[in-house]
Amino acid sequence: SYTAKDTQKRIRDSEKRLAKNRLEEDEKSNLTNIEIVEQFDDTYILAKMNDSLVIIDQHAAHERIIYEQLKFNDKITSQELISPITLDLTPKEKEVIEEYIPYLEKEGFEIIEFGPSSYAVSSVPQISYALEDPKSVLDIISDLIQDGIVNDDTTIRESIIKKMACRGAIKSGAKCNFQQMKSLLSQLALMSDPLTCPHGRPTIIAFDRDEIDKMFKRK
Repeated sequence: SYTAKDTQKRIRDSEKRLAKNRLEEDEKSNLTNIEIVEQFDDTYILAKMNDSLVIIDQHAAHERIIYEQLKFNDKITSQELISPITLDLTPKEKEVIEEYIPYLEKEGFEIIEFGPSSYAVSSVPQISYALEDPKSVLDIISDLIQDGIVNDDTTIRESIIKKMACRGAIKSGAKCNFQQMKSLLSQLALMSDPLTCPHGRPTIIAFDRDEIDKMFKRK
């Protein structure tokens, strides 16, 4: 009989099939012609692509978009905050953040000393409205503090932009209208690696008609 394990295997097979073709031009082209059906549970976008049922993780997809916008852009435009975000730090946390400030400033943040144990974030990258949310900024800073000091420029930048992409992307539970979903998928189609998020999770899972028929024991 058909079991949950069978479903899981089909999902893994689907991931592998998509991963093999992730950089093929026709695969990216298909994304631009995708037919959106609806948003499911304010987390996934259900769509049709050729003869396949496609499920897109909206957070993972947006995370990939922001990540590549940051990674391949040498000059990030900053957005000044109406109310600066204050960071109250312990001496150890301050020591760590001082190491990261030059790298954060290259990515569009403006961070100034604001007292003996505090900093103020006065500008953020104009890459996602979510980065204007104090919680998103504080989460990025908190993540960097947990990482500690890293003595490698490339590793530091990669870590920062991954965190910015994750915290700046639309979240699970965020309602999207049709135009927003269409825009998200149009942007995703332009990415160099549209089928995974920066952490390697799939942005898209697909089931072709034959797979669906087998699930319903039509074949």
